Amino acid sequence: MRLLKRPALMLIEEVLGMLETKAPRTIDAKSLGLMVGLEFHQQIFSPYPAVSDPLALKHGSKLFCPCPSWVREDDPDVFVMRQLRAVSGETGEVDIAARFEQMKKTILKYEAYSDSTCLVELDEEPIFPINSDALFKALAISKHLFNLTLVKEIQVLRKTIVDGSNTSGFQRTCEIAFGNPNSYIEVDGKRIGILQTSLEEDSAKNMGREGNARVFRLDRLGIPLIEIATAPDMDTPEMARKVAERIGVLLRLTGYVKRGLGTIRQDLNVSIAKGTRIEIKGVQQLDQIETFVRNEAIRQSRMLELLDYLKKERKWSKADVDVIEPVDLKKIFKKTKAKLIANTLKKKGTVTGAKIPKYGGLLKYELQPDYRVGTEFSEIAKVIGGAGGILHSDELPKFGISEKEVEAVSNALGVESKDDGFVLIVGSSQQGIRSIQGIKEILYLWLKDELPREVRAPRADGTTGYLRPLPGGARMYPETDSPPILVDKDLLARINSVQFETPEERLKRYVSVHKLSQKLASQMILHPLASLYEELVEEEKIDAKLVATTLLQTLVTLRRDGVEVDYIEESHLKAILKAVQSGEIPRDVIPELLSTIAAKNGSVSVDKLIEEIKASQMSDDELRSIIQGVVSERIEFVKERGMGSIGPLMGVIMGKIGGKADGKRVSSILKEEIGKLIE
Repeated sequence: MRLLKRPALMLIEEVLGMLETKAPRTIDAKSLGLMVGLEFHQQIFSPYPAVSDPLALKHGSKLFCPCPSWVREDDPDVFVMRQLRAVSGETGEVDIAARFEQMKKTILKYEAYSDSTCLVELDEEPIFPINSDALFKALAISKHLFNLTLVKEIQVLRKTIVDGSNTSGFQRTCEIAFGNPNSYIEVDGKRIGILQTSLEEDSAKNMGREGNARVFRLDRLGIPLIEIATAPDMDTPEMARKVAERIGVLLRLTGYVKRGLGTIRQDLNVSIAKGTRIEIKGVQQLDQIETFVRNEAIRQSRMLELLDYLKKERKWSKADVDVIEPVDLKKIFKKTKAKLIANTLKKKGTVTGAKIPKYGGLLKYELQPDYRVGTEFSEIAKVIGGAGGILHSDELPKFGISEKEVEAVSNALGVESKDDGFVLIVGSSQQGIRSIQGIKEILYLWLKDELPREVRAPRADGTTGYLRPLPGGARMYPETDSPPILVDKDLLARINSVQFETPEERLKRYVSVHKLSQKLASQMILHPLASLYEELVEEEKIDAKLVATTLLQTLVTLRRDGVEVDYIEESHLKAILKAVQSGEIPRDVIPELLSTIAAKNGSVSVDKLIEEIKASQMSDDELRSIIQGVVSERIEFVKERGMGSIGPLMGVIMGKIGGKADGKRVSSILKEEIGKLIE
């Protein structure tokens, strides 16, 4: 039967009627019944006991081997190809998330370093005993920061994860402490319950795709992580951010954790009253938490509206999903002017399409701001099918695809009504088949559960994309290579002897003892390099204001000026500030030295740079000669102002000497010369 020509761009409002196409940008958290819980993950700095490797002493060690926890940027020299499959857990069942990942049949490429990773990371030899220093620090944090009840015997477990982020197909984890009625933190006067803490391995670093393979790097795999799980006690996006910030500050003040980008991430568990628990996986920036929580609340509300409309107004049913099948459409596009399709066909690819009954006009319906149903199907196609995305009926003709081609596709797929839509996948045949099968499976879940529990991935624009079903209890089973670990009296005694400052206590100490201003002190206790500040001021006895202004102001100014300050390591800062404190080099050269280090990507001898600065410094006689000349030129001004002339003259002198003398030395000699003149 010859079908009627489809409208090129039908008005969405005509199709949807009562359904608002655009998603809102704000929410009323109270009316939605918003609930948020956090799983806060923080890397622990813990050298393996008795380790002598300088890299492990500098970066800390892994949880189950002595390899350094060194996250690298240089090129790896070890490459391994794998394909993982799911196995049953302790219950005898294969976890739903594991089955989902296995369905992708993903090829995995692992990159490693022969000098800083070992066979444990490659899953080619048994694990070492657990890093006892990491365990001690995690237990101390659990007891003293969150008042949790420590377990008496720790069992290392295997948590099935077959997405490629672990070479073994599982992550090792152990629950170390559980909540009680007094396990909470206070934020803005509200108690936020802490449910439990775990000690676990960090995952391999996702490096993207290389052809048909997903690429992971093993330098991060196995770094010790403490996971802090809160109760779902946060009822606004703002509160979720504030709680994450508070936990981060508490952890940094212990001095036990690693610092810098990538050492912290949060999983957000978000639900609304009529929705379900959704986990947003791996949010790294604290200031993004509010956006992700707000958009997830919007998404759940919009999904409920959409599904209600589909079932009530369009009578959407299982029969509509049953008929979704992939169809090869490459013949339609033999002479296409769409570059994406033409280039794919030249490479022996194809165009796979499928009719999506009852979704005509709905593929442009926004689930989140600027994130549509079509975007969701596209994310599913990427995650399950390995496709680059989809094209769909609500956006065509476009991208070089003509109205005639759209009509031919509609005919080939049997799109007989304006209420029906279609999707196209441009790529290999397997990508198309898997992508459409994935969309079909998700639609079955939407029919069955309305809002299925799932894991979603954060996107740069603050929205989230489908990642996988939410895992269940079937993925856990004991680690056979690790015996139970007793929390004995000696370990408890060490833990009980630990004392941590609160942020409020440290702020008071910085102001009263270190003599920092309230502003500097407030910024310093929140700074990622707060532990370095403590070491330099308390142990090295370097002037507190010098350290604070260098960390809080000098580094920030250099970054704004385009200097790659990430190459500046703590050891560089320590050496420079010690040299300034001892008077070996002037304070004014700090920006110059740091810029030089950054320009050489950190691979420079700081001691040599300091020696060069010292060699360029003026002798007291040279300095005195310049100062005497400046005083002589302004003798009337000096006689009039006396010692009050020191400030104005210091600026003149420092400009003349160009950083070749320390300000204190200049000030001392200048006072002597002015004193001689006014006696």
